Amino acid sequence: MDIGSLAYRTFAHATEDEAKVEQALKFASGAEEIKKSSTVGYHGNPIIVLEARVTDAKGIKAFFSGLPKEDVKDLLDSLEKRVDEESFFFLRLDKQEAYQGRLKLADHEDVIAVRGKVKSYPQNRDNAVAAMSKFLQSVLDRADRMDKKD
Repeated sequence: MDIGSLAYRTFAHATEDEAKVEQALKFASGAEEIKKSSTVGYHGNPIIVLEARVTDAKGIKAFFSGLPKEDVKDLLDSLEKRVDEESFFFLRLDKQEAYQGRLKLADHEDVIAVRGKVKSYPQNRDNAVAAMSKFLQSVLDRADRMDKKD
């Protein structure tokens, strides 16, 4: 497994139902344990920060397998922009879609941010990009095999 962990983070703003935001995070992450903390927004509005972490290979594979094939292809195509110098991989999920029971990449602000730690040796950005590319391609290949069975 080329990903050591996935960290999920989202916000429940004062205008949102915290229980619904927690439900979306639990669906997206598959985690039962949600860590919560409080902060205040720029205008003094209360914000609850919700975080989850997944470290088991089965949970990590399940997350990526749950993404639509088009989104996995988009991740693969934009991989160079998604991996940093410390071998972290980033993506953003649509929080509303997650609440509805669907995983979908997002390009707006109402998101569940996901950060994955890519394992590679020696650890550097190029090796992390290569490892992540190989992993995402395996997710696509597995999805294609499943499609052919149907």
